[in-house]
Amino acid sequence: MSAEPQIIFTGASRRGWHRLQQALECLQKYAYTYGTNTHDGIVDREEDKKRPALLKGELMHLALAQHYARIYAEQQGGSVSEFEDPKDAVVFMATHALKVPEYIDLICSVFDAYQAHYAHDHHRMKIVGVERLFETTVRGKYLFTGRLDLIWRDDQDQVWACDHKTTSRLTASHKQYYAASGQLIGYQYLARQEYPDLAGMKLNLIQVSERPKFERITLPRAPNFEKQFEQTVVDAEEAITRANDSGRGIHAWPKAMNELTCFHRYGACKFMETCRWGAQSGVAGNWSLAGDWRKKIE
Repeated sequence: MSAEPQIIFTGASRRGWHRLQQALECLQKYAYTYGTNTHDGIVDREEDKKRPALLKGELMHLALAQHYARIYAEQQGGSVSEFEDPKDAVVFMATHALKVPEYIDLICSVFDAYQAHYAHDHHRMKIVGVERLFETTVRGKYLFTGRLDLIWRDDQDQVWACDHKTTSRLTASHKQYYAASGQLIGYQYLARQEYPDLAGMKLNLIQVSERPKFERITLPRAPNFEKQFEQTVVDAEEAITRANDSGRGIHAWPKAMNELTCFHRYGACKFMETCRWGAQSGVAGNWSLAGDWRKKIE
């Protein structure tokens, strides 16, 4: 009996950039999200529901993972049927896992347009990895992980790492905006552990809308950020350790108290009222990371 086609729907890596980013933004936000040595994390479950943009992004990432995994299988002499058809995978996951069937038509339409726009990818790319997990230990002490959306070799045998980014509107500012992303600098750091001659990072920008647009750009280098990346990881980890070792309660972790941190481009931090009013604000409860959908769904 032939194996069921695989669906690639991965969760966050276990020790990735996002937890460090939260610690660097606000240690109190980190404590509420990830918990401490003294308390579990807390969350307002209604506020913690995923935003539509994130759900659409997850489904678009899924379609692209299936698409490039099928190209990879074919390039390796296998069969595209090893992996579920991208649109069938979107229908399945949107219906049964994410419970957002209303996004199926939009995502499938954008994927069709993407496939037509980049019809020659299977000739121009030699796929090296799809949703590939990288791990390393920074300065021999701190585990750091990341999952790269796509890695390929071009026709000059240069290796490129790639991150898919979805947005409701493509703008000219995306290139500079993401040049300061610790997540993307971290991805390059991880990829270079295996590919020291990595050519760079590509951003695969996708406007998810009724009139989709696509742009694939090379992320500008940030030599000083890259040079200081390891130290930034160490600084964040040590700040977390100091706060944990202090034995303080979860509501007493250091707070940013900064309007530019407490309010972001999507609105107020979800812990804003808890920080303002303290433990009696009504935002409480145990919280654990959502299950990680692995590469094969039985």
